[in-house]
Amino acid sequence: MKKRPGLSVQEEKIMLLIKGGLINKEIASVMKKSPDTIKYHLKKIYRKLGAGNRVEAINKFNDTIK
Repeated sequence: MKKRPGLSVQEEKIMLLIKGGLINKEIASVMKKSPDTIKYHLKKIYRKLGAGNRVEAINKFNDTIK
């Protein structure tokens, strides 16, 4: 997996699962983490990407690929 600036490998995995349409509870199950841990990581991801919600985060995440 190609590393995107500012995101950890775990955060990238979460973003890929979000892009796949999974909700926090499903992401937690896939990653074997608690939903609260996923929520914590999402807050960090939003801050790093300068996003206010999932849609903005996905758009900004996709922009790093171009």
